[in-house]
Amino acid sequence: MIKNYIWDFDGMLFDSYPHITSAFLKALADFGIEADYDEAKAQLEISYATAYAYYGAGEEIRERHRQYEHDYGLRPIAVPFEHTASTLAAIVASGGRNYLYTHRGHESTYHYLNEYDIERYFSGGVDSSMNFPSKPVPDAVEWICGTYGLDKGETMMIGDREIDVLSGKNAGVYGCLFTRKENVATAADFIIGDIAEVTEVKP
Repeated sequence: MIKNYIWDFDGMLFDSYPHITSAFLKALADFGIEADYDEAKAQLEISYATAYAYYGAGEEIRERHRQYEHDYGLRPIAVPFEHTASTLAAIVASGGRNYLYTHRGHESTYHYLNEYDIERYFSGGVDSSMNFPSKPVPDAVEWICGTYGLDKGETMMIGDREIDVLSGKNAGVYGCLFTRKENVATAADFIIGDIAEVTEVKP
C-alpha cells in the first residue's frame, strides 16, 4: 500500500510549462534568439538542461530565464491542475503523507503553494536551494526517505517526465508517470492520466 507520495511540481501539480516557456522565450529574445513556442516547450518538458543545450543558452540567458520565471504576472500564469488540491487533501485525510521534489527554486515554489493554499498538505521535501544533484540521480529521494523515515516499499515518486520516474526507481521506491499520451515507453511502475488516479494505485 502506498502511504508516502513524493511529487514533482512543474507539469505535475501545476500547469506551469506555458509560463516557463513564455519566460524562456522572453529570455532568448533579449539575446537575439528567436524560438518556436511549441519546440521550446517540448525541450523544456524533457528538462531545463536539454532546452538550454538545444538553444545554446549560456549562464546569462539561464539567469534571465530564472528572473522572468519569478515574474508572476507574466502570462500565462502557472495554476494547479484540476484535481491537485483535492488529491493532496484526500491523501492526508486517509493518513498518507505528501512530499515535494522539484528543481524549482524555494521562493517561487512556496509562492505558488501558498498562493493556492496547498502548502499545508506537505510534510516536507526538496527544492533547488538544497543543491542536490539533478534528477534522475536518486540522492534527493534517498534524503527524503531517510530524513522522514519513509518505508521505500510504501513510497512512490510521481512526475510528468521520465527523469522523475527514474529518480524514484533509482532510489528504490515506486515510480509513477503522469501523462495523457498513449503508448509511452517508460520505466514507470504505474501510469496515470489524471492526478486523482494516484490514490487508486496499488502495488
